[in-house]
Amino acid sequence: MKQVILSCPTLKKEIQHLLAEYKLDTPVYFLPKRLHSDPKELAEYLQNTIDSFYNVDRILICVSGCGGGTAKLKATTAELVVPKTRDCVDILLSKTDRASIDRAHNGIFMTESWLDFMQSGELNLERQIAEKGEEEGKAWLRKMFKGFEHFYVVDTGTYDTQVVIDALKPLVEVLDGTIETVPGGYNILRKLVTGDIDDDFRVIPKEG
Repeated sequence: MKQVILSCPTLKKEIQHLLAEYKLDTPVYFLPKRLHSDPKELAEYLQNTIDSFYNVDRILICVSGCGGGTAKLKATTAELVVPKTRDCVDILLSKTDRASIDRAHNGIFMTESWLDFMQSGELNLERQIAEKGEEEGKAWLRKMFKGFEHFYVVDTGTYDTQVVIDALKPLVEVLDGTIETVPGGYNILRKLVTGDIDDDFRVIPKEG
């Protein structure tokens, strides 16, 4: 079966690790970062990309729920497989299946890929200080992160968590927050990549 992967860039490390572990040559197309904040644009981009494929049997959609951005996708060129998860954090935290996901923490979950995503946007501490000045920039970030001052670094074993912790510390100090490491098994992603498709996934048969 010929398959391709369409993935949020926040899962890049884990997907690359799985492809190497299982010696798979599945093509991966990482979506533009901007799509993360606009479910409508995400849906349009995904559908246009799906429509552009040919000679493919299955398309693995590694962006899960994401604000409803995958809800109405049509399998115009190949079978679609989408995790029945709320977002990429659910995928990263899955130990065995959806029932194993622990989202009891109130805060922001981070990985190296998530850190890259955050630092490339408006939530970058250095960028805000450069644009607004130190006091105003810090005040703006405190407002944006209000209620989400606690950070949980998801340890998937695919990157150095200490690098992420060190990079987050300046922001966490500004927010008077905390940093904690939590385990991440990303087993739902493992099942998706290896073709172990079960009730944790929504399968959309190819049209026609």
